Amino acid sequence: MKFWRQNKNFLYWGVTAFLVVAAAILFNCIVSGWNETSAVIGTILSALRPIIFGIVFAYVLNPLMKLYENKIFYPLCRKIIKKNERAAHKTARSISLVLALVTALAIVAGLLTMIIPELYTNIEKLVTNMQSYINNGVKFLNRLEEDYPEIMQPIIERFAEFYTEASQDLLTFAREKLLPNANTFITNVSQGIYGTVQAAVDVIIGVIVSVYILWAKERYGAQAKKLLYGFFSEKNAGRVISLVSYTDERFGGFLVGKIVDSAIIGVICFVACSIFSVPYALLVSSVIAVTNIIPFFGPFLGAIPSIILILLVNPIKALTFAILILIIQQVDGNIIGPKVLGDRTGLDSFGVMFAILLSGGLFGFAGLILGVPTFAVIFGLINKLCERRLAGKNLPTELSAYRGDKPEEKEPEEEPHEEEKEEKTEE
Repeated sequence: MKFWRQNKNFLYWGVTAFLVVAAAILFNCIVSGWNETSAVIGTILSALRPIIFGIVFAYVLNPLMKLYENKIFYPLCRKIIKKNERAAHKTARSISLVLALVTALAIVAGLLTMIIPELYTNIEKLVTNMQSYINNGVKFLNRLEEDYPEIMQPIIERFAEFYTEASQDLLTFAREKLLPNANTFITNVSQGIYGTVQAAVDVIIGVIVSVYILWAKERYGAQAKKLLYGFFSEKNAGRVISLVSYTDERFGGFLVGKIVDSAIIGVICFVACSIFSVPYALLVSSVIAVTNIIPFFGPFLGAIPSIILILLVNPIKALTFAILILIIQQVDGNIIGPKVLGDRTGLDSFGVMFAILLSGGLFGFAGLILGVPTFAVIFGLINKLCERRLAGKNLPTELSAYRGDKPEEKEPEEEPHEEEKEEKTEE
């Protein structure tokens, strides 16, 4: 014991040096063998995919379950089961959880029931009328050639060259690449089918996992807090809990609000397209609703293929649809979006664009959806830390104070005179 007290600092420094060297060696191994490391990480994530799905499903279903439980069933069960509050809570939780699952499944099933038959009908119609679409396009080009021969002749010649080259490249690809690699193609198709089945199984297991998480979410939260307070100081544990709460408020609020906003936009788009007899009204409205979840670029990503699809049927209706989308997006950006979402991001237009481009380039479609709330959380935390440090330096925290050359320091609050102190004491 005496030896420990005398050499405690040396032992601390030794352990710290060992951990630094071990971390450096581990980092070097990860960087030098990144392919093997990424393969191991991919295997672990693949094994944990049902758990990840379950956490995501539970996070999405939690607001709906809380709405059912707190607003409807818990007060009702308290009136019916008066003497046993625990039984009332369990009964309300059970009913709310089942209803949340049924509601979510009903929404998904309803969307699939509406979209899949409509999609099949539209594809069948598109294939059946493809020849007439081509004939209409040829007639339109011929009419342009007759009216504007000087402009259209070079375009038509260039298109003919492109068509010839594309046909030759397609034949070469089929003869030299596709046929010799038919076995590989069949293997890839089989792997795709197996992957689809595996994803369906993972989703089913994820739903089961989400049920367990939602049922005992308070217990899991208490266990997490117990670990934090057990391994960290009370101050640091409180900071971690505050960080998680802030992240949940920004992240969850944005995602839920964006889903509600996109559903409203989809309904408005369908009603407007039905009024103006736009072809494929349900299909294009579903595309607009889904892509509207992506901030900033989402409306354009959904509108462009929809306009091309409608253009094959009726160019005038395609122009009508484009005008409707512009009007709907203006209404969404100026009225519906601010009402539903509020200021949940704290990012300006450039910040939103930067977040989407960076996260989309790094993580694909998931980055396009999750990039903005993630950057909003990071930006909010940095802003809070900055304001705390400015307050410690007795500097203003308002942005307007830094538009000049140098911010003015806050005037220190004057201490009350002794007479004022006596008056306050008497009061």
